[in-house]
Amino acid sequence: MLRKKFFIIIVILAITLTTAAAFMACSSPCNVPVENVSIVIIGANGETIVEIEARNYSVNCVHLILQQNNDVLQIPQSQLNGGFITIIYGIEAIWGEEGSQYWWVFEIDGEMSPVGIRDARVNDNAVISFTLVEGF
Repeated sequence: MLRKKFFIIIVILAITLTTAAAFMACSSPCNVPVENVSIVIIGANGETIVEIEARNYSVNCVHLILQQNNDVLQIPQSQLNGGFITIIYGIEAIWGEEGSQYWWVFEIDGEMSPVGIRDARVNDNAVISFTLVEGF
């Protein structure tokens, strides 16, 4: 009986620690300084629409870096706050019929981000890019 209680306590402790670690990973602080971070916006035909040269930031959260450059990027504030981007530099992703759908692909260092801009973090020398891609 004592062995069973001990096992249950260990399992509960393991679940609690795993949950806490996952929560901390998702809400990691934004106040980590980063160096040489650049931003590139690429149109549907592959041309570079906007390129913000590498610079240093006092934060590593993508949404805050975008906010600091929003005078150029022109992303609606509601989208920066919400994390789902459909308009950049006045170019809107279109959700039309098949063959006329476009969406913004968000990448960090050439890899599609597994999280949205509110949860994404970058390291030194990162390239944040958005590419307008024709959908399916």
